[in-house]
Amino acid sequence: MKKTESSSQVHIKCNTQNRPSSSHQNNSANLSQRTAPVSFSQNTQEVDTACPSNTSNSQVPIAGEKLIMAVKTGDLPALDRLLQQQQGGSEHFISQDHLNVSLLEACRQGRKFIVQKLVRSGAEVNVRDNKRCTTPLHIAAEQGFVDIAAFLLDKDADVHAIDRHGNSPLVVAVNRAGSSDMLNLLLAYKAKVNHKNSQRVTALMKAVEVMDIDAVKILIVAGSNLKQKNRVGETARDISARLGAADVLIFYNLKRKTSCIYMYIQLIPECKDLHESKEANQNIKIDTLRKLIEPICSDAKDNKDLDGAKLEIVKILLGSGIDSKTFKQQYHFHSKISSLLVNATRSGVIELVELLCKLKNIEINSTDRISALMGAAEIGRIDIVKLLLNFGADPRKENYKGELALTYALKNGHIECANVLLHNHKPSEQKLQGMAEVAVKKSQLESLEFLASHCNIDEISQSLMEEGILTCDSRIVQFLIDHGADINGTCGRNCPALLIALIIGRSYYNSPLIRKDCNQLDMIKFLVESGASVNRVNPNKSPLVVAIENNCNLDVQLSLLEHGADVNEIGDDEGNKPLTAVFARRSTRHPTFLEAFLKAGADPNKANSDGKTALHLAVCINEDDLGSIKQLISAGADLEACDSDGMTPLLLAARAWLPEVIKLLKECGANMNAVDNGGKNAVFQTFERIYGDGHHETLQLVASDKDQVNMQMPDGVTPLILAAKEEDNKAIEILLEAGADPHKKNNNQETALSILLGSYSPRHEAMVGLKMLIRHGALLSLPKYDCLKLYRMIVSDERELVQLMVTHGMAPMCVDFTGVKNSLSMEGISDSVWRNLSPLTAALVGNSLIIARYLIANWFLTPVDLVGSDQLKNLKVGLQGKCTSKVENFLDEYMSQPMSLVQLSFVAVSAQLGETIGREERVRKTPLPTILQDRLLFKKEMSSMESTDEEENCMNHNFLVYEQLPALTLFLK
Repeated sequence: MKKTESSSQVHIKCNTQNRPSSSHQNNSANLSQRTAPVSFSQNTQEVDTACPSNTSNSQVPIAGEKLIMAVKTGDLPALDRLLQQQQGGSEHFISQDHLNVSLLEACRQGRKFIVQKLVRSGAEVNVRDNKRCTTPLHIAAEQGFVDIAAFLLDKDADVHAIDRHGNSPLVVAVNRAGSSDMLNLLLAYKAKVNHKNSQRVTALMKAVEVMDIDAVKILIVAGSNLKQKNRVGETARDISARLGAADVLIFYNLKRKTSCIYMYIQLIPECKDLHESKEANQNIKIDTLRKLIEPICSDAKDNKDLDGAKLEIVKILLGSGIDSKTFKQQYHFHSKISSLLVNATRSGVIELVELLCKLKNIEINSTDRISALMGAAEIGRIDIVKLLLNFGADPRKENYKGELALTYALKNGHIECANVLLHNHKPSEQKLQGMAEVAVKKSQLESLEFLASHCNIDEISQSLMEEGILTCDSRIVQFLIDHGADINGTCGRNCPALLIALIIGRSYYNSPLIRKDCNQLDMIKFLVESGASVNRVNPNKSPLVVAIENNCNLDVQLSLLEHGADVNEIGDDEGNKPLTAVFARRSTRHPTFLEAFLKAGADPNKANSDGKTALHLAVCINEDDLGSIKQLISAGADLEACDSDGMTPLLLAARAWLPEVIKLLKECGANMNAVDNGGKNAVFQTFERIYGDGHHETLQLVASDKDQVNMQMPDGVTPLILAAKEEDNKAIEILLEAGADPHKKNNNQETALSILLGSYSPRHEAMVGLKMLIRHGALLSLPKYDCLKLYRMIVSDERELVQLMVTHGMAPMCVDFTGVKNSLSMEGISDSVWRNLSPLTAALVGNSLIIARYLIANWFLTPVDLVGSDQLKNLKVGLQGKCTSKVENFLDEYMSQPMSLVQLSFVAVSAQLGETIGREERVRKTPLPTILQDRLLFKKEMSSMESTDEEENCMNHNFLVYEQLPALTLFLK
């Protein structure tokens, strides 16, 4: 909680809703009476504090803040001075809240003297902090401050209080540093020893978790319920078993069965006097035995001195009698005892091994994953091997993998043990050869040499070459070569030895056979010097290409080149040479490889099976690698080389939208007019890609030639038509500025404009492109049936578009709108109107008087628009009740004024000149003056859209007549 500007005391907010409920019902009443937590801000830093219930102060006293600071710093003189002011009733009083906060802080700091002073000055001993809802007793117990806890308990601190997580002071008192004194104190004040927190954890469970044997003893003797389970269903004994806490578990077992306190010396009588069932007694003994043997074995593995006390206990337990006959299920007994024997054997504790071997009814050859004899052979303890053999261990016994004790000795290089075992039992030839394979994998040369004198290694040496190479141990490989392996022959994975060495380290070839200290380069040099071929041996790949695929370092490549590797050799089934493979395999080392191969004489114009040269691949695969492209061009790479699709590097760069690459190729003289096998030039290639960055910049670079932007495919498609299909306004702009012809049609007789018009309601994104095309004269080639869509936009009051239509070549004409009239929901209008819909009637149907006046003012009329025509009469009848009163008034005014002869003549001549397509040519062939020709083409407005007055309901025909009278007179003559 933060301090406000207008108050100097703490605003109290008590919150008990988030406090967890106790698992003990008798704590519920206490909870409602406890003090609620709160916090306030001191010096802009959040400080946990506490408050009494229902306290409300208006100001925060400065003295209270000083008190907290004095507690933190341990300033006793300041503390005494402030507390005396409190007693003296100074106006700078210290609130109860600050006393409580100070007490919590003093407990955290372990300041016993200050705690005593604060409590005597009125601080509440059961106050709670805001964050964890802990009391001072919780804090003292958790910190291990016994003196403070004793003082608080003496002042009636609640020993049963629980924090936000349901912990009592007894639970939080348990910690790894030891808590005996604190536990004894709390238990003396009747702390509930079986209290469980919100996770159902008791103090005993926590003591086991932290392996505090003294705390375990205290809590068990105090009456802890040994059967209680936590939230995951574990008892304290389960936890000790899971953690492998031998000392804790032994005490727990003995306490549970005999109620005696834990001491090693007491194990002797206790183990003899257990009074449960015989099988239960045996289970307890075996569990205790296991917990003793495990640390003994662990110490032995860590080369620590043998714990004589624990070994003595083992002797006592074994001497007290462990008999398998008491077990109903013999398998469980043998499994437990044999695992102890194996553990003792693998740890090399011969004393334990001998003790266990003497156990009555023990099955010394029992094995699951490994037998005792195998464990002894594994660590090379010949003394234990002989001991086990004397006790009846069988050297013929196999584990689940079919391995013998001899196998364990050989794969770990223990030849003396192997000799002893082989003397007792010689396996079959097949078994011995299998052991040779294991020895190779484990890089055990001595074991191989030993086996070579007892079995035929020569007949399996070739199949072992792969495993030998993967060890990177040249001694093993040389041994196999000496025993008949062909260094250029096929190994286990149908590859020669050198290729296997090059594959080492590849992610999917991450074999556990490879040693961590493996040096790939040394193995490759060894193989090459031993006669391995550095060039391709069919049907395999070439070593250079395999090295690239596996991202080998440059030293490997240089070593192969130094030993005669052919840098222009076809290296794989795709026809890649080393130079093309560098890019085709997307090698991360391609800059260094490229330089090395070019220096070694690699031909940059050698292509793969797809016809792609290194330059093709550098462009389309390593898109931003200008350095490699420059390097290849400098080395003589052909800029006009075509792949199997006829693509040059420039065309690939255009398709991939790589403007920087295009600039580089253009500077180096690449042909900008190149086309692929399908006839597509660089401009078309830019439309092959669907998404990414750089399209428009690329298009700007390649659309520099008018002939290139107007190229057509066999289906008639042009780049401009493609841009219209994609509604790419920026591409349309670039192409039009580069000279693209908007009149070009595809085989479906579609222009870019008709494609953009699309449906009868073009998308908003298409409007920008529409206007650009119209400004570039696209209307002059628009078929009449596509004008329906333009008239639909007149109805929709698209004023800017109408203005462009009038001034950029569209002729005033009528269209049949019958098929789309339903989209306007204008019932009642005669079909004769829809069959001959003029621009003017379209504007009136759409209630657009501004467009209507604009068309009339510029004489953009058809014969059906003449005053007195049946079309206007039918329109007026059809619009009654369906349009605004302004439209009706406009029609009345327009139809009430007869048109002049000049206007009638102009409209008649305009109608005779026909539709938009070819209109300009027909107009220019007339003998009319240029000024009238321009008027008939509507190139210049007589009145702009902006100058049209919507409030003027009557058109001044006489003004129009007199304005144009001289020119019209000439026209009539």
